[in-house]
Amino acid sequence: MRISTSQFYETSSSNYQRNFSNVVKTGQQASDNIRVRTAADDPVGAARLLQLQQQSSLLDQYNGNITSVRSSLGTSESTLNGITNILARVKELAVSAGNGGYTDADRKADAQELTQLEEQLYSLMNSRDENGKYIFSGSRGDTPPYARNADGTYTYQGDQSTLDLQVGDMLSMATNESGYSVFEQALNTSRSETTLTSPAAGDSRVGLSDGL
Repeated sequence: MRISTSQFYETSSSNYQRNFSNVVKTGQQASDNIRVRTAADDPVGAARLLQLQQQSSLLDQYNGNITSVRSSLGTSESTLNGITNILARVKELAVSAGNGGYTDADRKADAQELTQLEEQLYSLMNSRDENGKYIFSGSRGDTPPYARNADGTYTYQGDQSTLDLQVGDMLSMATNESGYSVFEQALNTSRSETTLTSPAAGDSRVGLSDGL
């Protein structure tokens, strides 16, 4: 088969252009440290890069979720520590009230402090997180977990669910605890009741019901 002069020049020119394009492409890859720009450069490599990008996005999301979980649980822990301190003080006042040397003025002062402690406890049980959500309402973050009734008792308004965030491929963690699990399941959650029995001569007795 004979090759004409024009075909020879066209073939040579095409080869030169292709080689020059490859040289330019290689130089650009070397300067940018990017070997695969489009799927046409390397279909297999492009698919692998897409998988790695998706995995990187998931890891970023998991990292953000872990930060959120730590922050939320830190807020809950701080709030529960505050509640524990209040209850410890309430116990101190209850024990000291049995002191035979207490005067009516002493008992009145203790009653006033207990009223203040109750208000603090009520506020802590209705605490919010940094996003303005109630931390003890379960999944009902916009609803105050506790409401005070006219008779001085409290009603839980949240649910028993928790808000979970994915922190790994097969791992999720709760960002909160519901007031139901933290407070409603505690012993003696109902008010104890006192009744004054008919006193005998010189003898007055008070009956105290058992708490739950």
